[in-house]
Amino acid sequence: MTLRRGPSFGGRYKGKVAVVTGASSGLGRCIALDLARAGATVVGVARRRDLLEELGRRMASVSPGSRTACCDVSDSEELAALLARVEAENGHVDVLVNNAGMDPGIRLSAITVEDFRRTFEVNTLAAVTGTLAVLPGMYARGEGVIVNVSSDGGRLPAPGPGAYPASKAALAAFSESLWYRARRMGVAVHVVYPAWMPTAMGIAALERGLRRPPRPLRRSEEEVSRLVLRRMGGADLEISASRVTDWATVFRALAPRAFRRARGGWESGRRAHRSHRSHRSHVDEGSEAATEGSSGVPEQPAGPVEVS
Repeated sequence: MTLRRGPSFGGRYKGKVAVVTGASSGLGRCIALDLARAGATVVGVARRRDLLEELGRRMASVSPGSRTACCDVSDSEELAALLARVEAENGHVDVLVNNAGMDPGIRLSAITVEDFRRTFEVNTLAAVTGTLAVLPGMYARGEGVIVNVSSDGGRLPAPGPGAYPASKAALAAFSESLWYRARRMGVAVHVVYPAWMPTAMGIAALERGLRRPPRPLRRSEEEVSRLVLRRMGGADLEISASRVTDWATVFRALAPRAFRRARGGWESGRRAHRSHRSHRSHVDEGSEAATEGSSGVPEQPAGPVEVS
């Protein structure tokens, strides 16, 4: 299938080499396709080979050098070796988008240290591994872009087991620390807060009882992808898709008690909504309130959901 050409973004990605993790679906897939349309040579990385094959065909139709690679990003050695091969084959990596992620979907009463470890390996350490692998080459050339996809749940965590928002908050802290040094070397580092998106993870959240977020807190994958491509490479650390969430972080900083009371009221309303749904469908969805993940994804007892 041949892709229609999308925005060129001023031609700034033409001839660039980009690696996108979590590229088999959702936001990662959109970013990979948009970069290919804009003239970049893209390597889309994920674990699901069947979805990668279709993505590879679509990217190659507009960017003949683009391709995919099957890799478990939680395996640091495998990921570092893949990025070394991409650099060796292409001479350099200009853009790295660390998008792969997972939500363990386990209740607080059942979650284990191993669940936390797996979540951090995918959501945090994979991005650290990728960044450390490409950073020396970017420093040597005096240019490059690193994009880390975090979560609104990482900056405004809600009640729940905490593995997902903690891993995304750690990713944001890593990104900010790196930003101060990297910009002096010509490398742009960004952390993305994408709002809720109708991805597989987001839809699964609705099916498990999350109330559909209001329009100011929702974005499509295409909207977020094009926002990222417009903004990355610039001076700003944060790329946020929702101004409402930005203001909510200010509200929490200025009036933390009032913020938590308001948040508690919202969670109580969400519990009532879930209880009503459960009563109507005779399905026991558990007593713990759904909590927001990177795409508004709740941490619910439905098993892990991965974009990797």
